[in-house]
Amino acid sequence: MKTEFKYAAILTAILFLWLCLEFWLGFHDAMVDYLPLTSLLTVVIWGLVLNREIKEKRTLPTTTFWNYGRGFRTAMLTTVLALPMLVLSRWLFYDLINPDFFNNIMIKGREWLTVSATTEDNFNNSIKMMEDYFQMKSYQTVVLVFNVVTGLIFSAILPLFHKKN
Repeated sequence: MKTEFKYAAILTAILFLWLCLEFWLGFHDAMVDYLPLTSLLTVVIWGLVLNREIKEKRTLPTTTFWNYGRGFRTAMLTTVLALPMLVLSRWLFYDLINPDFFNNIMIKGREWLTVSATTEDNFNNSIKMMEDYFQMKSYQTVVLVFNVVTGLIFSAILPLFHKKN
């Protein structure tokens, strides 16, 4: 359990630093168009951290046997431990470091819609949907579900590549 908690904290710290890097590079305001792409790169980070954890856990001297189930449990437990820390770190980021994030997204969304909306009703409905989605609670919920799915997928796949020597 010590290894899982350590890697949950590492994952949280790296993803928090990734958010800060995105903000510093301008992906949260000037280049918000590319934010979905840079946010998807967090999946790569997630996979690398869980892969490193499984590798370390299976080579511990106290590990007498290793199988797929132990690898799955290790990665999934890390995911479960990381989830509350990730929610807290995102809340701190969007509340203290970048409180204008949701406003910046809404402004950019309105610009996109003025060009692409075919009718005024379409425009108004799209604005309402954006206003509902880009609030802290709904945004955190969607990202939390994404994190659970990401952790589950990597927990299922990564242990296949690690066999005890």
